[in-house]
Amino acid sequence: MVPFTRRRALHGAAGLVAALAGCSGTGFGESESTRTHARETPADEPGHGSEADPPHVAVRSATDRPPVWFADEDGGGRPSVAERHYHGDRTVIDGEDRAGRVRVADGVDTEPVRSFLDETDFESETVYLEVNQVEECFRLELCSIQWQPDEVRTDYGRVLRPYDERCEADAKVYEARLIRIPDALDHEDVNGYGSSVGGGACGERMARARAEGDSASSSGSSSSSGAADGNASASTTGGAQ
Repeated sequence: MVPFTRRRALHGAAGLVAALAGCSGTGFGESESTRTHARETPADEPGHGSEADPPHVAVRSATDRPPVWFADEDGGGRPSVAERHYHGDRTVIDGEDRAGRVRVADGVDTEPVRSFLDETDFESETVYLEVNQVEECFRLELCSIQWQPDEVRTDYGRVLRPYDERCEADAKVYEARLIRIPDALDHEDVNGYGSSVGGGACGERMARARAEGDSASSSGSSSSSGAADGNASASTTGGAQ
């Protein structure tokens, strides 16, 4: 029998709505800012939710191994690029003991990573560690994260880096992110992960989606109007007969 943990008890408290004031920034040498996000979790579905532009810390590294990773219980070393599905590319960190297993590579500033973990309230929050590879001339912009008790999904926008930053077209780099989820997940329950990447910055993609939605709605309204007019015409013609 699976033990009834305090984290599972938190999932049973329906109607929990929290506001999170967190540290949000790109983490790539840019300043961080504090923002407040309201949970978008229905009151009758505890443990489910989504967050746009969630608080996170990101680290980019042009090396052959991830700059941040989750170590094995025996403190195993950093995975190499040769390992196709290396351990630690997607990890749920739900307590201080697991936070202590987060490793930062030599030469990488550990302060933002450690501060982010230390500031997380693991009684009501969870940190999701995700590592991605991206072409050196591009960067990923985290748009949103979605979660439920057994799954976590992220969505990114892919944008060009500034023209004055040198890069090689065929080279790839690692981007590691620690993302704060305003909910208490249990790493033993999460067995599904997903990530999508779309072209353009998050704001641009949202604007396109809204425009496409408005266009589809307008087209649908026109079709309905045309159909209604056609029916009226047919009815009138039939009446004349």
